[in-house]
Amino acid sequence: MRPRLWLATLLIGLLPGVALAEPAAVAESFDAYKQALVEGDGTAASRLTASDTHAFLAQTLDRALTMEEAELRALPLLDQISVLMLRHNMTGDQLRAMTESDPVAYAVDQQAFDMEEVQKLTAEPFSVNGTQAQASLSNLKGSPIPVTVHFKEEQGTWRFDLLSSIAPFRAVFDTQAGLLSKLQTKDGKGGAVPLIIHLITGRAPDANIWNPPG
Repeated sequence: MRPRLWLATLLIGLLPGVALAEPAAVAESFDAYKQALVEGDGTAASRLTASDTHAFLAQTLDRALTMEEAELRALPLLDQISVLMLRHNMTGDQLRAMTESDPVAYAVDQQAFDMEEVQKLTAEPFSVNGTQAQASLSNLKGSPIPVTVHFKEEQGTWRFDLLSSIAPFRAVFDTQAGLLSKLQTKDGKGGAVPLIIHLITGRAPDANIWNPPG
């Protein structure tokens, strides 16, 4: 057998093994990420979070601390919700404390989520396409649409990809933006986002939520 043909045959023979190994590696990262959330291990969760997710969360935190109402209302609906959820759930001092550390690690260390619900989450087998992987989530409470969790490979590690995971929600809000804009408060301003936050948290947001914290 000629060397080139032998090499091609060897590579083809190895491909099935590689395809089987990759989903298992992603599933291992998913389990480790979930365990970090449950245990409140911010360092581990941060290490397993994709770089662009870190950048998005840092930007959202900065907006929560500084963005004025007119500029905030001009953002896409999902970004408005992300900013106002931080203002709704945390005080100004808590938000400023987050800027002094890694926002991902801080949020996990503070256990800013329902650990029991996180513990129940399971993922279907991951499908892998190059450096991207995804799987459907099961046992997710309160989601109006099916949720797919995404991971991406960075520097040899599979890391949670929040931006890809929330893309379907962004698409839904963008599609319904015209309809949601008709929901207005008595002063004629958009009322969809405060209503959504109320439905998510069970608490009505403060009327001053559109302004940066003092």
